[in-house]
Amino acid sequence: MILSFDDQEDVLAFVGGADSPELSQVGAACPDHLVHTKVVPLFIDWTPDAEDIEGLKAKLVEGVAAYKEQYQQYFESNKNEGDVMFESAPRVILIPGVGMINTGKSWALSQVSGALYHRAIAVMRGATSLGQFVSLSANESYNVEYWPLELYKLSLAPAETEFSRKVAFITGGAGGIGSETARRLVSEGAHVVLADLNLEGAQKVAQEINDQYGANRAYALKMDVTDEEAVQSAYADVAVQYGGVDIIVNNAGLATSSPFDETSLKEWNLNMNVLGTGYFLVAREAFKLMKQQGIGGSMVFIGSKNSVYAGKSASAYSSAKALEAHLARCIAAEGGEYGIRVNTILPDAILQGSAIWNGSWRNERAAAYGIEPDQLEEYYRKRTTLLVNIYPRDIAEGIAFFASSKSEKTTGCMMTIDGGVPAAFTR
Repeated sequence: MILSFDDQEDVLAFVGGADSPELSQVGAACPDHLVHTKVVPLFIDWTPDAEDIEGLKAKLVEGVAAYKEQYQQYFESNKNEGDVMFESAPRVILIPGVGMINTGKSWALSQVSGALYHRAIAVMRGATSLGQFVSLSANESYNVEYWPLELYKLSLAPAETEFSRKVAFITGGAGGIGSETARRLVSEGAHVVLADLNLEGAQKVAQEINDQYGANRAYALKMDVTDEEAVQSAYADVAVQYGGVDIIVNNAGLATSSPFDETSLKEWNLNMNVLGTGYFLVAREAFKLMKQQGIGGSMVFIGSKNSVYAGKSASAYSSAKALEAHLARCIAAEGGEYGIRVNTILPDAILQGSAIWNGSWRNERAAAYGIEPDQLEEYYRKRTTLLVNIYPRDIAEGIAFFASSKSEKTTGCMMTIDGGVPAAFTR
């Protein structure tokens, strides 16, 4: 489920109330609540000042499991012939001193649950100020929740698609590959996080996606992949926004070109820091989170033709790209038992929409081949066996494949999307 967090004043007052553990379990305040918040929320019996965070985590795990079991019993006790049980997970979770967590198939639906529970709090506050809050019996509640008219309303919702309920974290999200990948995944139901040093650019892409697909389908944040604390903080931010992460696209990039004997230590370290250390930090924090989540995950590394090809006058860049490809395989070897898949795409010459190719790298690569910068695109096309140019959307398709259920039994793999450059054939 996609999660959202709410700590508004009325919520904090309610979850901290002396009678709230019992009051919250009386029942729903109106029929719509039964559909979107279930009969009752999950209330976590936790004392902020007396118990630690690990204790809270344990109570959440136990509480969700117990809630599911109780919902199963509720369904079995009241079901009519032909009824199919809804998902048994809680839609609203209340935690003293913390607030309210809402769940849904999408962020928008989690917000519906939250908005309705704000109304429920108001109803309970008003009822108890005058007397006692009462609700329907379990059987009455069931007959409303599974009322054919309500089931018909739910049937009108858009069908779930490949990446529904998935959260994808994309580094270099403002760039050509990152932005195309975000659009591709969102088109099949994903929520996406666009992480980039260029916050303004990431926000622009996120706004375009949200205008087309709805509020908060995309979220932009500023992040330096070489800063350990910034990477950790970004994942914490995403946990509050959506609840967790399912897909990682390690795509942040740069490129430099120098003859080997003219390659400075500064240039070498720049490539290693961004393309090596940066990919390591993003993947390591994702790995930790995915292990805790316990539902697997997919990481896709954006390597390069140079990951397997010794690029002329690009020793620092090529070495760092080779590091990425092998790092991905190392993580894949350790991630298998947790259902964490890690695969790599090796593109080449993605000039369209690229900040890298619009900078000095274009001039440097043209000089290395003895041609003019405006001849590069045609030069790269002609050296492919398919005689094609490669575009960001081509890489986005490869990412979507690796992140999808179509490759659920594939990990530690490298896939070339370069038009067929013989020197970079991996076989």
